Amino acid sequence: MNITIIIIGIIIFIFVILGYIQNERDKNRLQKLNISRPNLTRTEFINRLVKSGFDMQHVEVVYDEIRDFIRVNNFSIYPEDDIHKIYGIKDLDDIELIYRICKKLNLRKPEQKDCDKLNKEMKKFNAEYILTLTKNLIESKNSPT
Repeated sequence: MNITIIIIGIIIFIFVILGYIQNERDKNRLQKLNISRPNLTRTEFINRLVKSGFDMQHVEVVYDEIRDFIRVNNFSIYPEDDIHKIYGIKDLDDIELIYRICKKLNLRKPEQKDCDKLNKEMKKFNAEYILTLTKNLIESKNSPT
């Protein structure tokens, strides 16, 4: 009985350590990337996407939520950054990110069909993808059924 508890404790400890090491690697990778490219301020990020036709409030929410999600201080987020590849956000986490953004914008949660349709048009999961999704959700809400 005691041996079983010790083994379970060791296994849990190993998983915690491995998770910590992976998080540190991700942070170091992001910091190296950040050093290698020019700083993009929040205002510049927002202006780029507003010029592309997206709503300013939506862009602000997307920016703030991505920053909060990646939890790396002083990291310069770019609109074209692939959220999966660059920020290391996994598939289930991206759904949580989208849900958080939709909740802040008082939009319904997207259904699989919303994402499937968008996946045919866009190959990269980035800020523009999320903003296009929110735009589509608004349009579907306002269109007659």
